[in-house]
Formats: sequence, structure tokens, C-alpha cells
Amino acid sequence: MRIDPGFQGNPLNGRKIGRPVQGSSSASTSRTDQAAESESTVSAETAALVGSLHEIPEVRAEVIEEVRRRLGRGEFMSRDAAQKTAEAILADLASFIGQ
Repeated sequence: MRIDPGFQGNPLNGRKIGRPVQGSSSASTSRTDQAAESESTVSAETAALVGSLHEIPEVRAEVIEEVRRRLGRGEFMSRDAAQKTAEAILADLASFIGQ
């Protein structure tokens, strides 16, 4: 890890900019507790993000190619296709907002 002493950006995750308190054992214990809590929070966030990766549907190239062919033939340019598309979008939206 590289530390840039001239960095002027914002602190990450609400961390304060400044020097740690030196010389007091209670201050160093508090600092150690804060660091452990911060690492725990980061670990929990990372675990949640990794878990959500498993919810992303698989990309199937054969399905994409079939849709491209159908688009090229104009199969989705009908009133029926537009109605089915709108219904699917509304159903997905309803499931997203919990209805």
C-alpha cells in the first residue's frame, strides 16, 4: 500500500483526517477498538457485495443471438410485442417494489 502525504481528497467511510493520539494507553486501546470495528464493517460490506454477485443472472449468448435475429426480422415491431414488453416491465417493477 502506498501512502501519499500530499493527498487532499476526502476521507473514506467517514474516517477523520489527522494524527492518532500518542502516549495514552486508553487512547491506543480506543483506536485499536475503532480499527477492529472498521475492519468488521468493511468485512460485512464485502460479504454482502460478494453475496449479491451470486444473484446476477447468467448471460446466455445463445439467447442474445436469438433476440438479435428476431429484432433483425422485425418480430418485435407489432402491437402484441409492445404490449407483452410493457406487461413484463410492469411485472418486474411490481416485484421490485414489493407488490
